[in-house]
Amino acid sequence: MITLIRSTALAAILAAAPLTVPAHAQEAPSQDAVYDVYARFRDDPQVAVEQLENGLWRARLPLAALRPEQGAIRLDGAKASENISFAVAPQADVQSARLVMRHVSGRAQEDARPQIRVGLNGRFVAQLDGITERAAAVNEIQLDPASVMSGFNTLRIDAVQRYTYGCQDPSAAELWTDIDTSRSYVEITYARRPFAGSLADLDALVTAGVGGVENLGILMADGDMTADNLRWGTLASQAVANRLAYRLPDITRVHVSEMSDKAIGADLIAIGTPEQLAGIAPAGLADLEGEDSFLSISPSPADPSRFLIVAAGRTPAAIEGAVRALAAARFPLSDTGSVILSPTETPAGMILAKKHPLQPGTKYAFRDLGLAETSLLGQERGEIGFNFTLPADIRFRSKSEVELSLDFAYGAGLDSNSVVNILVNGEFQRAIRLTNPDGEVMPGYQLTITPDALHPGQNHVAFDVELSTETKGECASHNMNHLAFVMKDSSTFTLPEADTFVELPNLALLSESGFPYSGIEGTPFAIRAGDTGDETAASVWTVGARLGQIYGTVFTDTDFGFGLALPDEHTLVVGTRTALKGFLPAEVSLTGQSTALATRGSADPQVTATREYKSIDLGDNGLLVEGHSPDHAGRLVTVVTAETPGQLIASARSLVQPSHWTQLKGGAAVWRTSAATVVTQAPAVTFEIGQMRPAEMARMKSARSPLRWIITLGAVLFALAAVLALIARYMRDRMNEK
Repeated sequence: MITLIRSTALAAILAAAPLTVPAHAQEAPSQDAVYDVYARFRDDPQVAVEQLENGLWRARLPLAALRPEQGAIRLDGAKASENISFAVAPQADVQSARLVMRHVSGRAQEDARPQIRVGLNGRFVAQLDGITERAAAVNEIQLDPASVMSGFNTLRIDAVQRYTYGCQDPSAAELWTDIDTSRSYVEITYARRPFAGSLADLDALVTAGVGGVENLGILMADGDMTADNLRWGTLASQAVANRLAYRLPDITRVHVSEMSDKAIGADLIAIGTPEQLAGIAPAGLADLEGEDSFLSISPSPADPSRFLIVAAGRTPAAIEGAVRALAAARFPLSDTGSVILSPTETPAGMILAKKHPLQPGTKYAFRDLGLAETSLLGQERGEIGFNFTLPADIRFRSKSEVELSLDFAYGAGLDSNSVVNILVNGEFQRAIRLTNPDGEVMPGYQLTITPDALHPGQNHVAFDVELSTETKGECASHNMNHLAFVMKDSSTFTLPEADTFVELPNLALLSESGFPYSGIEGTPFAIRAGDTGDETAASVWTVGARLGQIYGTVFTDTDFGFGLALPDEHTLVVGTRTALKGFLPAEVSLTGQSTALATRGSADPQVTATREYKSIDLGDNGLLVEGHSPDHAGRLVTVVTAETPGQLIASARSLVQPSHWTQLKGGAAVWRTSAATVVTQAPAVTFEIGQMRPAEMARMKSARSPLRWIITLGAVLFALAAVLALIARYMRDRMNEK
């Protein structure tokens, strides 16, 4: 009876609860309170900057946003370490800084008291006890603001781990510490210094990091966007992006009449004639004459802690010269606030890229690839490696080989298990045994690897050095000083000859190398905006800045324009779905397939349901798709689109983030703000461009479809046999007639 009464009372309370909720709880949730269905995928948090009430700024830098690797930091072994770098701009006057770190160590070390040592820029900061409980611990470490420097700062984390004080294996599986990079972060509170500097300081002032260029406004005269404005805005965006090197600001168009609103909190580049920029013109601009170009830098009138760069001229050619001078890397600008350049002083022709891919059939010394002479002393293992980039349209010929000529030396007293493993892009290729017990100097050690291990874009070659020494007895201590390996920078790396050939569409090539919109290919390309709106222009500038950033290029030879009259060139098209009406839906669709049994429990064969995802279904998604140009053979068209202008610029800003950009592949991709929403699909139809020797082409075709190759070869042999039979019959008939 008591149980029944309790149940009835509980039911009555639950039934009445909704009636007693305060009125404000019944209101619709705010935009910030909308449920995020992708919250569980937040393993790649972004840098967050907020302005505090006292005029200071606070930046929170998650460790996950400061390192290219995904996931937690795993410190394995007795002496594991990790270096993490973050940048602080000269404009940031650091007031305070701290490191918050969430970490846990293996429980097998419970009695051994593992330690974590933290340093900043080579200085000791703190040491922490490793936590061996079931749950992770959170430590807060205050950093000395004076130790946080302008430029790059290196945070070093060392784990000192052991599970016994007797015999120990320094690489035992029990010796591990995990650091949660998503919930560990560096927090910096800073004030913004008043902007000060000259044109000669551009590379030092236009920087990424805390207090750097986070928002970029391209300021132009009021009115519709023109092809020249679209071009100059792209070059100006690339001038900033190439100096930032690895990050992009949010880029917007600012009208002169909006100076007091949109310009707050943004660094500005103003482009136009002296009359168009009269409201913000620095001294001397009104006196500009003829074809001379004007370039200046000064504090922004909307925010003295940020810069205003003015690129001006009285003619389009003069404005072009000023923008080129701004965008050209290592252009010798004066140590003054402004400069007037004559037409002969401004950069002409194509502006060279900062970086270039390696060329086939060429020998490179390791020093040319950025690898200095490297020594491993007193270590049982270590890695020596270098990175390089290959052209996107490279295809190595069959039976060719990559040649390595290594100059190295190793110490004495190593046992026969010592080896150097050679890995290319993480895959094992060859091994070198270190067999001489007296040590050895090896100049010009020759070996080859297959070029199949290389791929277009970024590549990594690693020499994984394992030095082993003989030990006797259960716990014999041994001297490690004889463990030595040296790789000299005079070693060489030779690429074989290759053909120029690529199969398109291929968004992975766009992501890796920008192909064919990188600005280093011999074939020109065009960029088209779907309309003259500000958001569309800002989207073009954003995507153009990301593409130029890959090699540090400036699109001086690119054809800019509006509309869908496609030129006989590879073309990048950016616009809303409605602006691309009549072109986009007819050319693009994403196809999804699902497979299930025809009837539950039956043995009937599976059936496939197919639905075409048309661009009209975009919603809040952005869409990136490539395809063959409908007007010109052998030309690629790449389309970036979204439903509305606001969604287009938001989608472009998400697309160029590393979390999205690195996921691109196939022929089409859709995405939203969260990196977990990126979906790609293989192209339905492909085409090929480039040149390849006939023998290589036949070999490639046969490898792709062996059955078709066998049938084709059989048909050729049958036709040849038939022709020979007819010739033999003809000859026999002639002989009989005689």
